[in-house]
Amino acid sequence: MGYIVHVLIIAHSVLNLPGTSVAKQHEDSQNSDPEGTQFESSDAVRSQVNSLIAGRHLLKKGFSRGDLDTMYAARTIMEGALSDVDISLWGHYYVGLADYRIANVLLAQGKKRKAEASEHLEKAVEHLQNAVDSVDDGEELNEAAAEIYALLSHVYGRQISLSPIKGIYLGPKSKSVLRRAERLAPGNPRVVLSSAIGYLNTPRFFGGNKEKAMQRLRRAAKLFARGKPADPIDPNWGHSDTYTWMGIAYLERDNRGAAREAFEKALEVDPDNRWAREMLSGDQ
Repeated sequence: MGYIVHVLIIAHSVLNLPGTSVAKQHEDSQNSDPEGTQFESSDAVRSQVNSLIAGRHLLKKGFSRGDLDTMYAARTIMEGALSDVDISLWGHYYVGLADYRIANVLLAQGKKRKAEASEHLEKAVEHLQNAVDSVDDGEELNEAAAEIYALLSHVYGRQISLSPIKGIYLGPKSKSVLRRAERLAPGNPRVVLSSAIGYLNTPRFFGGNKEKAMQRLRRAAKLFARGKPADPIDPNWGHSDTYTWMGIAYLERDNRGAAREAFEKALEVDPDNRWAREMLSGDQ
């Protein structure tokens, strides 16, 4: 009981900070959520959607600050949607996203938290696989499935980074789900971003390609700039991340001027992007 109260206190305090209202706050992009982000209906499903969107905003705030307590609170809020069959697909998706983001923050704190991060990545895979199972057979070829597969590819890639030997079997899995995402929604910016990261981080011997990575990063940036979610519950993250990855790609080319411009653009899109700020300042 005490833990639930603690979660609610964190959620209330963060969501009531200036600029964090559910109806107004943008996520990882200059584009705010579409008008009407907060549903007025008292219907139970709409209430769950509101909670899911609130948890998503809270996760974004926590991730930007590297605040694990806030991120755990967000994850708990989003877990509430798992019991509702009408919204469980997105519940699993966003809990999976939370686990992926939490793992990244844990890893930024050093090797001592690697085991915890690994556990969260495993949970992310489990939730995303559940999300795939929640997609109706008649809806297989849709944006929702593409979003799930693209995020799953991200998670597999992160697992490989923790244990390169796992690339033997996780590498093919990552490529397989990414190919599915590309077939379903080739113009989805998060799908293109996932492809870019794969090309950037994969050794050339196994299919990595720095030039293709940069081409896809540039394409993802253009897609993010002109795209808006069709529905308030649709994913709305990755725009600022794209420029941060672009900066990293430029650093690998030893082009520090272009890297700086990319990191600055990431902060223009999302001033709270802590990762881009640290890269810009040379902290990492």
